[in-house]
Amino acid sequence: MTRINVLASVLYSKSVGLKTRNFNKLIWNNNRNKLVSSLSAMQFLVASIGSKNISHTQAEEIISVLHDTYDYNTEQFSNLLREASDESFFSDEYDDVIFQMHLILSMCINSIVKKEKGYMNTVSRYIKAFHNLPRAFLSITDKSKLSPSDAIEYSKSYLNVN
Repeated sequence: MTRINVLASVLYSKSVGLKTRNFNKLIWNNNRNKLVSSLSAMQFLVASIGSKNISHTQAEEIISVLHDTYDYNTEQFSNLLREASDESFFSDEYDDVIFQMHLILSMCINSIVKKEKGYMNTVSRYIKAFHNLPRAFLSITDKSKLSPSDAIEYSKSYLNVN
């Protein structure tokens, strides 16, 4: 397992957690900051995945940022990230998935901040469009893994984009 696989599994579990939550309760004022913080942590994870090869030193920095900035700390995750290999080889198709993840998270945060009419439905749609994208980076042995093209197609189906 590579460090990219570990980060992708954390990102996927966070996205599934958001997808299954009640958005009416998530978007209310007292939870809005928590939601934006979760989405920001997810952006950080996407950026980390985008670096492709994560050294041991970078893994330690990622653990530190997740713990200190986003209050995310599990010993199991930290140990997996430290013990995983740093080499990851993926094609340009994976870069498209990373771009799509960045785009969706940015649009989602923007919708929350702007609070335009119907933004709760828009945020819900963005979360659903995002949630399977990290599966493209899961380990080959993981039964949940999707190909990059399948992940993008699934995402676009929620965004109604061709």
